[in-house]
Amino acid sequence: MAAGFVETGEYRRFRDFCDACRDNRYIGLCHGPPGVGKTLSARYYANWDEVEAFNVARDYPPESETLLNGQVVFYTTKVTNTPKSILTDIQRWRARLQSLSVAAREVYLLMEPLLEDAHQRRLKETEAFLKVCNVRVSGFGFRDAPKSEPTLEQVLRKEQEHRAEISDPTRLVLVDEADRLKIQSLEQVREIFDEGGIGLVLIGMPGIEKRLARYPQLYSRVGFVHQFRPLKRDDVLDLLRDQWRPEGLLLPKNALTDDDGLASIIRITGGNFRLLHRLLTQVSRVLELNGLPVATPDVVEAARESLVIGVD
Repeated sequence: MAAGFVETGEYRRFRDFCDACRDNRYIGLCHGPPGVGKTLSARYYANWDEVEAFNVARDYPPESETLLNGQVVFYTTKVTNTPKSILTDIQRWRARLQSLSVAAREVYLLMEPLLEDAHQRRLKETEAFLKVCNVRVSGFGFRDAPKSEPTLEQVLRKEQEHRAEISDPTRLVLVDEADRLKIQSLEQVREIFDEGGIGLVLIGMPGIEKRLARYPQLYSRVGFVHQFRPLKRDDVLDLLRDQWRPEGLLLPKNALTDDDGLASIIRITGGNFRLLHRLLTQVSRVLELNGLPVATPDVVEAARESLVIGVD
């Protein structure tokens, strides 16, 4: 799962919203201002860091339960997109989930010994054939060489048949940066939803619901709308008091124990997760440069001056 991710109350609301879209096979709209954690939450919900990092050539078959039971595709809309590219990309990721499913792993474990046995028999039979013919060449595949059954080709064909029978496990597609979708691309996404029997969540900026309302064929299929809000004051306070830190950031153990300093952090960031990350990075820098152990209001204000975060 995503390193350093904390399941806040806002994330749990988003998770319940995605569950509803998945279980009821609805289209859902999720909107919120930049930096509140929409993308991070969607990737975490889909376990996408693990899906992307999995190396099929090196790590197959998967052992992770989250990989074996994956049902959610996370897709980021490209700046330049076409209906064809969207269809191709989403199909590719759905095929990845299919190849990592429990059924695919069972096929692999069943067929791998048979494939290895057929391969080794092929090598021995070809080698014996070459000796009988007293021929020295490199490579294999002589048509006249004897082949015991099941042959390698027969086993490969059987494996392909088993894999073709594996159903697509995808039950939900999360489309991030959905504001980038033009009308033709939106129609392609709607077609994927209509034909796939799956849920769909479009994630974008505030106002996306008003824009999509102009396309009744798509908007009529929307079942849920979710507003992704900034973190509440208590959520931020709990994060900081529980020693949460952005990944890779080093802070003194008791750096965030000053109540006034914490209040300044909460006031400046306004619950915006991205600003919180950036502000804490600058706080760490100010503490290190000045040899200070605790983030007081003066330290937080000095860190704030180096950020472009607007005015109070």
